Amino acid sequence: MPVNLVSHAALALVYTGTLIMLTIGLNMIYSVLKFSNFAQAEYVTSGMFASWWFLQILSNLLTWDTAHYINNLLLQAMFAFVIVGLIGLLGEVLVYDRLRRLRASLRAFTVASIGIGLILRNLLSMVFGDFPRPNTKYCPTCTSNASLPGWLPGFLRKEFYILELTTKSPTFGTQGIRITGFELFIILMSFIMVIVIDYVFTHTKFGIAMRATSDSMELAQVSGINTKRIVYYTWFLAAGLTGFGAAFVRANQPRFSTYDGFYMLLPIFAVVILGGVGSFRGGIIAAFIIAYARQFTVIAFTAFQSPGGLEDSLEKLLGFTITFSPAYADGIGFVVLILVLLFRPQGILGTVEATRARV
Repeated sequence: MPVNLVSHAALALVYTGTLIMLTIGLNMIYSVLKFSNFAQAEYVTSGMFASWWFLQILSNLLTWDTAHYINNLLLQAMFAFVIVGLIGLLGEVLVYDRLRRLRASLRAFTVASIGIGLILRNLLSMVFGDFPRPNTKYCPTCTSNASLPGWLPGFLRKEFYILELTTKSPTFGTQGIRITGFELFIILMSFIMVIVIDYVFTHTKFGIAMRATSDSMELAQVSGINTKRIVYYTWFLAAGLTGFGAAFVRANQPRFSTYDGFYMLLPIFAVVILGGVGSFRGGIIAAFIIAYARQFTVIAFTAFQSPGGLEDSLEKLLGFTITFSPAYADGIGFVVLILVLLFRPQGILGTVEATRARV
């Protein structure tokens, strides 16, 4: 077996965790406020920049923290949670609340979110540049590399985890996993986050108040719920969780830019729609489907490009080349999305909302 299927499965699991972390906030906004927040892309980017900025501050001030008890990824992620949460709250105060008082349509909210996203992206470019790098002139100790907390047990602070199942086996070839500590944290934190948020939504008074506000703000107010406060909390929590997850994603990348969130926007929306808009559990299933479909398409397209593969065969048959680049594998998730929605328009675990027909 020439393909290391175990390694590809591990990569798909990491991508699954990434999608889960970055879709929770979008699902939450739609669950409560019922509109598609396209500024989610810039919340992701803002979380990357906020965690990176905090890393520079700590690197400059805490040069003695060689064990990384203070200068660590969890602290950077918490800082990103607060900063991006405040950005989401600011958008509600300055824009969405005013639109709500004017009784604007949901289309107006969606268009406004696109505008907020463009403003955020360009502000980040103006302040940090498209590809931020540490300013070694003013901060020689600043670094781009996040660190895992020093208080974690040693087995959780390894740079790499390597598991070899077979080595040059006649039947299975070489099968094994090589995963970084940051990738492991992405997987663990993604499932912890979605389990906690799902529990909050379904088993706490705050979650009940959010669901009541989602069903009808007027009825919720009559019931004694401060809907304005619930909306504020929802924005802060949804945007903050996106920033928190983005900090982990940034730590696992050699570099990042102001367009990283924009590039992730379509896969994020694909997961939300496929899982069922507003369904956190459906989002987990959808993230698995899209991530594994994408990874195994990479395997297939790589095989098609090998000498004597499908690409060579089609060139001989047709007289021109049809390129099967593994980079095109991102499109397979949308093929799966279309096929599922043809048979189940509400998504995997979504529900069809009741509507009142006027007769």
